Amino acid sequence: MQTVARWLWYLMPANPIVVRIVQGSSRRMRDLWVRMGYLGALILLVLIGLMSVEGIGSTATLTDLAKAGTKVFAIVAYGQVILVCLLAPLFMAGAINQERQGETFDILLTTPLTNLQIVLGTLLSRLYFILALLMSGLPLFAVLLIFGGVPVASIFVAFAVAALTAVFVGSIAVTLSVLRAGGRKAVYVFVIAIAAYLVATYSIDLMVRLSARSAAAAGATGRTTWVTPLHPMLVLEASFNNTNYRPYTAEEVADFSGPVAFYMSRPLAAYASMILVSSALMLLFSATQVRRLGQGLPMIPLPAKLRMFLRLNAPGERTRPARHVWNSPIAWREAHARGNRFAGILARWGFILLGIIAAVVLVVKFHNGTLPKLTGIGGPAPDQGPMFRLILLALLLLELAVIAIVALYMSAGCVSKEREDGTLDLLLTTPVTPQQYVWGKLRGLVVFLSALIAVPVATMAIACIYTIFAGKGAEVAYYVGTARHNGPLVYPEMMLIVPLILVPFVALCVTVGMTWSIKSRGVLGAVIPSVGIIGGLVLVMGYCGWTTVTSIPAIGAVINAFSPVTNLIAIVNPIETVNSFIDSPRGSTAAGRISLFIGALVAAAGYGLIVYASLTATVKSFDQTVRKLSGTAA
Repeated sequence: MQTVARWLWYLMPANPIVVRIVQGSSRRMRDLWVRMGYLGALILLVLIGLMSVEGIGSTATLTDLAKAGTKVFAIVAYGQVILVCLLAPLFMAGAINQERQGETFDILLTTPLTNLQIVLGTLLSRLYFILALLMSGLPLFAVLLIFGGVPVASIFVAFAVAALTAVFVGSIAVTLSVLRAGGRKAVYVFVIAIAAYLVATYSIDLMVRLSARSAAAAGATGRTTWVTPLHPMLVLEASFNNTNYRPYTAEEVADFSGPVAFYMSRPLAAYASMILVSSALMLLFSATQVRRLGQGLPMIPLPAKLRMFLRLNAPGERTRPARHVWNSPIAWREAHARGNRFAGILARWGFILLGIIAAVVLVVKFHNGTLPKLTGIGGPAPDQGPMFRLILLALLLLELAVIAIVALYMSAGCVSKEREDGTLDLLLTTPVTPQQYVWGKLRGLVVFLSALIAVPVATMAIACIYTIFAGKGAEVAYYVGTARHNGPLVYPEMMLIVPLILVPFVALCVTVGMTWSIKSRGVLGAVIPSVGIIGGLVLVMGYCGWTTVTSIPAIGAVINAFSPVTNLIAIVNPIETVNSFIDSPRGSTAAGRISLFIGALVAAAGYGLIVYASLTATVKSFDQTVRKLSGTAA
């Protein structure tokens, strides 16, 4: 027994890797400031939520405070999970990259440490800081218990889901490190895949619920679905919102087999089981391969031709014919030298094909009348139109999220990566001017992302073209209050507004990421503020835009155009969302359609001016900033 206890002690708590990294990194002021900043953000969020209660300090009742506490707790709990999903891979990648730069990971393979000690030590040492960050907010959540409305069990559920998600993300990061695929590209693809997965599965769950409601299935309303245990946010919703989104009871799944009944009736336990089992399998695989791959042996022997086709050969073995370079070599390199490996090509073309196929399938199902019929906003009659608009909007938002994240992560690493590998110092010795360098980066990244931008444009174009050719067959009912209006499925000119929305916004994302990449020493220091700035901009402009577009005629549509998310909602369903889109006396939509188009033009020009001003300022301070961070200037 003592032998087993000693083995477990040196496997995890007293693991030399854990002790070295935790003791060394815990003394850094940067980690202290990160924890303080995280806790400060939580405190600010709680204060804003409590002060949003009308009449606080004078007429607010304990019931009002309990409702505010419940709302704030739910927002912060969901935010924790999102931050873990998006930021944990970056922290893990940054730590692993430090090991790789110092070549300490390969040195570990020469020590007496066992394979399991190396793998678990790498995971636990990096996971410690993420879990410590989560635990720093636990006392603050306890304060919400004073106001009531938040059960103690809900707090532990929220932290358990966030911790389980961190374990899963960390296990994937360690596996990538062992496979020697834990570079920035792999991590960025992983983060993008997580964001796309969260949006896609949540949309599927929403559609399943709406389909069940439209089918009027007995007891189907307000139930969890088969997607719930696969999504951490839905697991939290099922744990908190037992009235409108409750799991199946044991009696309701008595006819199912044991595993299916467990999966459908206990989403939290099912999520935890799947996370722990999958993480354990990844860690066991990593433990069996860590020294084999460290010795340069292939994980799976492949024929030479197949390795060449998949572009898995070593960098020195790759050969290719000469290619024509543009007048701007910086722009050409960003546009053509990225994503040219098998994984990048597969991800890019897979995104394009899936997006176009989804749009075509949606139109075909509407044409055949096989979409579920739902009730529109305020409308008494079920129709296919609301479901078509809901799915179309979900596709556009999913595609927008993926494009924005790709733009941010690529631009945030475009200069920091060159600084870290030393190529930026070489570029400073060439005749390339700062203006050519900065604007070339912008041009090249936008050209590279143009293939992705074409997906939502094509999605909207397919719907618009179908509406044009279908004529009366594509007319659906809209309801403004109790008044019924007949209109096209989508307005044809909306396919021209989508690129006006996306191209300037993507250029802004690239500009913000590139600006911080120039100012930051590492990729991680550029990604976090870039995501924060764009995320805050989308939230603020989305709130302002939605408030104005639903309450102010004409001008509201122009203001709303600066928010790509709410603007997509408006162009998909303008009659029911844009204030006074229909001229009541005449029933004309000309003024509303013109206001949407003018708003898109104004927003595009506004974003263009912001991009121009930001890059002009960046060019002026480029030499000073880059040389200062490179250590060539004081």
